[in-house]
Amino acid sequence: MTTINLLRIEGAVASTPVLTHDNLVEFVVVDDAAREFVVRIPRTDLGAPLHIGERVSAAGAEGWVIPGRTWVAEPSRTILQASDVQPSGYAFAA
Repeated sequence: MTTINLLRIEGAVASTPVLTHDNLVEFVVVDDAAREFVVRIPRTDLGAPLHIGERVSAAGAEGWVIPGRTWVAEPSRTILQASDVQPSGYAFAA
């Protein structure tokens, strides 16, 4: 039996969003506790373009951990297969 952990994070976009070969948009989000997440969402579900430093809220299924490279002081990152990503400014305007 497989367990799916659902996760909601809020944080700042730390990398330029890129399009993968699977037609997913992928970018790093750092939350307030300095944890890093690789957020992946289908290109058609993203909505608005995102920029480095922009605050977002993302929800989806927690995936495996990408180990960090200690020799370049890179932290490990948890993958978030997002079903929803919203700029935080939209939440306040609603």
